[in-house]
Amino acid sequence: MTFHRFLHPALALPLAFPLVLCLLLIGLALQGVDPIAAQGLDTFAVKGRVSNGTSRGPVPSNLPITLHAVAQEVGRVATYNTTTDEEGKFTFEAVAPLGSDGSYVLVMDYADMRYSELLDSAALAEPAGLTVYETTRDIEVIQIDRQAMIIADINETDREVRALEVLSVSNTSDRTLLPELTNITNPADINFLRFSLPTNASELSVQSTLPGGDIIPLGTGFAVTAPVLPGEHELTYTYKFPYQGDSVTFNQRLIQGAEQYQVLAPVSLSQIQVSPLEPKPRIDVSGTAYLVWEASEIPPGRGVSLQITHLPQPGVWTRFVKPVKDGDIWLTVIPVLLGVALAAVLFWAWFRAPRTVAAVTETSADVLQQSRRQSIVQAIAILDERHERGQVENEEYRPRREELMAQLRRASPDLLGGEAAR
Repeated sequence: MTFHRFLHPALALPLAFPLVLCLLLIGLALQGVDPIAAQGLDTFAVKGRVSNGTSRGPVPSNLPITLHAVAQEVGRVATYNTTTDEEGKFTFEAVAPLGSDGSYVLVMDYADMRYSELLDSAALAEPAGLTVYETTRDIEVIQIDRQAMIIADINETDREVRALEVLSVSNTSDRTLLPELTNITNPADINFLRFSLPTNASELSVQSTLPGGDIIPLGTGFAVTAPVLPGEHELTYTYKFPYQGDSVTFNQRLIQGAEQYQVLAPVSLSQIQVSPLEPKPRIDVSGTAYLVWEASEIPPGRGVSLQITHLPQPGVWTRFVKPVKDGDIWLTVIPVLLGVALAAVLFWAWFRAPRTVAAVTETSADVLQQSRRQSIVQAIAILDERHERGQVENEEYRPRREELMAQLRRASPDLLGGEAAR
């Protein structure tokens, strides 16, 4: 069998076409033609109009406007610029077509705000539209339609609650709320969104559909400095906060007020109670049943003093082990273990020498009392040292020291009288 050096004429053209196309693209690239335009030999015009969504607002005329063509497959962005006419209309000439995964973004700066509109290729069959607004500094245009605190998880070992807050925020006006960030002389001048957090809250994470802005700590909560366009927006944030005993109380300030405020907890935490909110029927969220407590029509700044009770408690073993992890071993575990060990010695002596039980009991009691005095003194010394280092606050330090001193007086009535060291 022999092989021909030349292709059959019927196969020459189909096999040569990819090579010719490749050479054409290379030539276009060498000549400085944008690869996005090389996706199609025909270009088209993008037409549309910019309108002012504020009642009696001026027509956005003779203003620059930009079109970004994003070709995801190529990984390139082509930019086109033009100007609106007296009626707010615009035309972008010679726009290169994109593939099915391409998109276009209209962008315009107006009244210190940047407005944008995302368009897909199919939407360009009709004139494109972009709405801009006049601005306001009045925070009263903001309304919280619904705010829900969802108890997502409880770490009973560390007594910590992890919560998720979901808010529906509305700008009820026809003007964009533009926050004032420079000329703030008193709290009444603050005109951006603010939210409160429980005491000692941590690990704050905020997500929203609002454009731009920053998240800044403010007082006992945080602020969102993003502008708020007319219409509805979503905002969520997560955090965790500690509780003591089986309850926690904090002031949910609701600075912007709330038409509806709710606290939700999974039915697995059916023992907890939330006051002064009113219990409501259970609801289902993504297949999980939740208990619901609710309050309605809360005016701005009024807030709710929430009290969440019957929170889960750590088990007996956790209560015993946790102080060891926290560095309180001399204050809790050692005295207990020492007492158990001495009690064991006492019982062992009783069984081994029944005839001298009175003497052994008396001696063991003395040893036990002396050892207990030493352990209490050791605990006081460690507590004082931790207080001096700032590891124990005054509110915790004073009652614990008084309790230890009372134990020491009972264990050493003949040595201390009524006076204690330090």
